[in-house]
Amino acid sequence: MFTTSAPAAPLDAVAQLRRAGLRVTTARQTVLETLAEHPHCTVAELLPHVRHRLPMASTRAIHDVLTTGVAAGLIRRFDHVGVAQRYEPATLTHRHLLCHHCGRLDAIPGAATDPAEEPISGLCTDCSADGPAHT
Repeated sequence: MFTTSAPAAPLDAVAQLRRAGLRVTTARQTVLETLAEHPHCTVAELLPHVRHRLPMASTRAIHDVLTTGVAAGLIRRFDHVGVAQRYEPATLTHRHLLCHHCGRLDAIPGAATDPAEEPISGLCTDCSADGPAHT
């Protein structure tokens, strides 16, 4: 079974930020911790989770943290034509399935991989359950 949220081991966001040479801010720490709890999110999907912990967080602030995290190697960004960018902590090492119908990015449990490896294209569990109309 594929999952969209495969929570990572407890994340020490402060230590990761310091190791990357980045200033520790509440926004950076909150976004990293929230992303660890909800990997494979788009900014729109991540926003309400971050705002639950940091009510004044803006979409722009989250974009800025994600961009800085990607540049520092703390966050992995998935760019695919026609699909919203998705993010996960760079510490996760599993294969991915990119649903060619809905664009969902799922972890493939137990399949460790090189982070630069492209996701496998196919149908997620939700779309494949809908039957042959999506194939």
